[in-house]
Amino acid sequence: MKAPRIASHGRGKRERGHAALVLLLGLLALWLTILSLVHFNASWSDDAWGYLRLPLFGDPDFGATVMFEPPDDLGSPVPYLKTVRGLPGAAVAVDADGTVWVDGTAIGRVKPNALDGRRLEPVASGTIPAGFYYLHADHPDSHDSRYAEIGLVPRSRILGRAVALPDIPWLGLDGPLADPRNIHAEPGPAPPDAILPHAMLPGASR
Repeated sequence: MKAPRIASHGRGKRERGHAALVLLLGLLALWLTILSLVHFNASWSDDAWGYLRLPLFGDPDFGATVMFEPPDDLGSPVPYLKTVRGLPGAAVAVDADGTVWVDGTAIGRVKPNALDGRRLEPVASGTIPAGFYYLHADHPDSHDSRYAEIGLVPRSRILGRAVALPDIPWLGLDGPLADPRNIHAEPGPAPPDAILPHAMLPGASR
């Protein structure tokens, strides 16, 4: 009479073990999914150590912080993070001293050269066409739509909305992880503003 109860007890123990394993695998999958959306900040043009990339449904609003893929010919292995400062239909103009205006508001100035020494050309003046956006960061060294090599960004290259992650000082995640002086120590041209993918640890080579 005891054997059936022992078998039933063993079966219940196995089922609980399987349920625990499924739960563990589910939590691991959730963690990896979240981790895949975390990007370490390798730019010195903002104060966060990293960002969480969230889906962007529809078109971005003015003032939204977004991640986007820079033009392919720049050879950047990582996306950029900027703020939407010009929507379709807005007027972009660059005056003689390099100041960039969007709909009559001065938002930045074009530098003649990048930190790696290459020549920089300003974006062309004109009206932002449908499906394109002027993306910008306030830091003077920001590599953004003020330069022709970035230019107005098509919606198809905007990857999602970016949310700054809080500082975690005890993990060394406190403020930007990049130093502008390092750009001169690396061989070849390097974009002055970028976001490292989650798979690359702070301090790793690009």
